[in-house]
Amino acid sequence: MKIKFILSLTILFTAYFVFSQGKVKYFDLNFTDKKIDNSLYNDIKLLDSREDTSNLGLVRLGLLDKEAAVLLNGSFETQLGVLLTKMNGTSVASNQLVFQLRRLKFVEKAEARKEFGYCFFRANLFTPVQGGYKLISAIDTFIAVESNDVTKQVIEKANKTIVAFVKNALTKDIANASVLSINEVVKIDSIEKLKIKVYNTNDYVNGIYCTFEAFKNQQPDFTLFSITFEDGEISEVKAKNEKGRLKKVSSENVYAIVNKGTPYISAQFGFYPLVKNNNDFYFIGDDKINYIKGQIVKSNSLFNNSEYVYSPLPITSVYEIKIDHVNGRFMRVKEIK
Repeated sequence: MKIKFILSLTILFTAYFVFSQGKVKYFDLNFTDKKIDNSLYNDIKLLDSREDTSNLGLVRLGLLDKEAAVLLNGSFETQLGVLLTKMNGTSVASNQLVFQLRRLKFVEKAEARKEFGYCFFRANLFTPVQGGYKLISAIDTFIAVESNDVTKQVIEKANKTIVAFVKNALTKDIANASVLSINEVVKIDSIEKLKIKVYNTNDYVNGIYCTFEAFKNQQPDFTLFSITFEDGEISEVKAKNEKGRLKKVSSENVYAIVNKGTPYISAQFGFYPLVKNNNDFYFIGDDKINYIKGQIVKSNSLFNNSEYVYSPLPITSVYEIKIDHVNGRFMRVKEIK
């Protein structure tokens, strides 16, 4: 009996230790499809241009939905090299690919008893030429999965997307492709912003903007409008319709507003002032931390792990959020505590 008791106690403490440690989910590139003949490239290099290179976002693992950081399994450049070797078939030319990773981020949430997995992926593929780098392909995509096991599926879809991106470039004709200098490649964000009107002015056009496209081009959808403020915050927005009457506009149909030269972003929990800093737009606003399956409440008994209670728990917090200059999506920078 004593031996069984000690064994049970050991197992219990081991389980407690495992569950109390931070979890990690590794990301690997995999390729099992047919090889590509007549590939133009036999070598690949990585240019990691991500703002945050510490991880690839967060997912939730296990029965307790424990948060886990997604990490690259070793060197991503090595993974890309192995991928290229697996892809290449016969008659491979001696050219180099440069894979510019601009964003690869996973997010996982649960809401209304449904689980959702998301992945943001942005990248460019170049090949070195005399005097610069030729752009072969570019991708900016958003992957969304709803499933009982979203972690597995969203990672699999991300893998397939990256693999297809590289695969489609191997035999692509780039005779008329644009050439960028190394400085333009490294500072690709700045080069892109030079072509976006809202990033090159401090005098914003008053009006209501229904889309990011309209906001970035400074072409408001409504220029005749009224705004109601309560306690210093925008509570209601109206715009003149075709008949010249003011009609309430739902915040869900508004991307941004410029009122008396001040821009405001429309987010889930209200309108927030936009501030430009280092040629990026930011706002401080409320956002969901997560909708988790439930708050875990442990019983007082060390030996009774059956009294865990789950209750739906929406959690919100205040974040510094940046506007993505390419597609207008919101990107959390940090939590304001």
